[in-house]
Amino acid sequence: MSNSVVANPVSFNKGLDQHYKRFEKKFASKMRVLMEAGMVRLLRRTPVWTGQAVASYVASSGSAMSRSAGAPKPVEATNKLSLGAEQLRGPAEARARSTLGNVKYGDPFTVYWITNAAPHIGGLESGSYPTEPFVPRSPAGMFAVTLQELAAMLESGL
Repeated sequence: MSNSVVANPVSFNKGLDQHYKRFEKKFASKMRVLMEAGMVRLLRRTPVWTGQAVASYVASSGSAMSRSAGAPKPVEATNKLSLGAEQLRGPAEARARSTLGNVKYGDPFTVYWITNAAPHIGGLESGSYPTEPFVPRSPAGMFAVTLQELAAMLESGL
């Protein structure tokens, strides 16, 4: 009888390495799904007046990124349009979505971020903007609701 817990440590270590590689691949796939789903949900909920809030979403891995987005000239009466129908939404969304291409999914121990440095994003999240005579179009916010949905996705196994 051997004092060793593992009869063949070389085989055991090889099996661990293979398991870890499968874990990394599976984790990367799930994180990609979560990041893309998070961005889609945030963009869908964020109202557009100038496009600055939507264009300011930045996806990153490792550390939070921030940037300020240049805002195009406001388009008249965008608050009267339904979410998604705003004239400046297309280019603003394209800018935000493009940041997903910079996210690296290879390290399962990294932190993943979607940030927004627009100066009025807090007011949009709390339902404080816009002010009278206009009404908020995402009174429940964007981030809190999206985080709840992503947590539910994780619970369900994606």
